[in-house]
Amino acid sequence: MSEERERYRVEFASGTAASVAERRSYRDLERNDIERDLPGWPTRPAFGARGFFGKLGVHVLSATTGLLMLPLYILADALGSPAAPEERGKLEDRENEVDDFPVMWAGVGGTARTLPWQLDPSRRSWRTVTDIELAEPDGLIRILSYEDTARGSRFLSWGGGEKTPGSEAVLWSVPREEIADAEIRRFSKAESDFTVFFRDGSWARLTSSPSGARRIVALLSRNPLDADSGLTAPQA
Repeated sequence: MSEERERYRVEFASGTAASVAERRSYRDLERNDIERDLPGWPTRPAFGARGFFGKLGVHVLSATTGLLMLPLYILADALGSPAAPEERGKLEDRENEVDDFPVMWAGVGGTARTLPWQLDPSRRSWRTVTDIELAEPDGLIRILSYEDTARGSRFLSWGGGEKTPGSEAVLWSVPREEIADAEIRRFSKAESDFTVFFRDGSWARLTSSPSGARRIVALLSRNPLDADSGLTAPQA
């Protein structure tokens, strides 16, 4: 068994369909909202899927941003560093990716409910980042947080960042055997979303970099080949 600890940036995913773009919900097994029942979680406005005009606004903003960014994409491509917008894969599960966007699905006592609120970027300080550590020596999966000196704002960061001394903390840990499976979610930007299924039937949808998501899934799934094969979406 490897003695190395692999570590990747990770957080709760957020919707990409216009109805749920940049939003996420937290559900029990009957699809009831459970945010108010999660102990110690900072409050946020209740989740709601956008209606027609809300979705129209998202599309208009996206088109406007795309036009403004087009010269940068062209310049980057000319310099040999393609920066085209990341494509989204095929829709797998309309109920959980368009009509709703649960990133936590768990009944009372479900393991997914124990995940830390810091994984939600809308609840934590914009200087805080969260990592997942896959630690083979002790068989634990950990979530850690720290303050990143490279974060200039919620929307901007630059290279060369380091951990602010004394800011790192272990937020959560679970034995590897409590994880039943993990799968890539195709309906995400560059397939960077993935779902972790726990043995008690609860699950969580997380996101990382595309390469990070593939590696995490390869390490946590029942079959490492699942990271590169057709996958079945979580069923509500």
